[in-house]
Amino acid sequence: MFTNEKKVELVTRLDERFKKYEHVLKCPMCGHGQFTIADAYLRNDLQADLKSMSLGGPSIPSVAIICNNCGFISQHAIGILGVLPKEDEKNGKA
Repeated sequence: MFTNEKKVELVTRLDERFKKYEHVLKCPMCGHGQFTIADAYLRNDLQADLKSMSLGGPSIPSVAIICNNCGFISQHAIGILGVLPKEDEKNGKA
């Protein structure tokens, strides 16, 4: 689970990233403008096919942003946003 310090860091870095698009963040479902960040990373495992499941292979790490009004969840790939944890950058994980 994220510490409060880690959550503040993620929110700050995400805010900086989205500001460059000059876009006010609003929920696409209800139009509300306040969000909560999930307490941990999400791991979207990539699968070669839909008939079997492989664990521990390639994945897309992401963070979930949750609308405080309706609960809509959006996932954002942390590697592209530049918020991938330093230890994962060194290990070549994405």
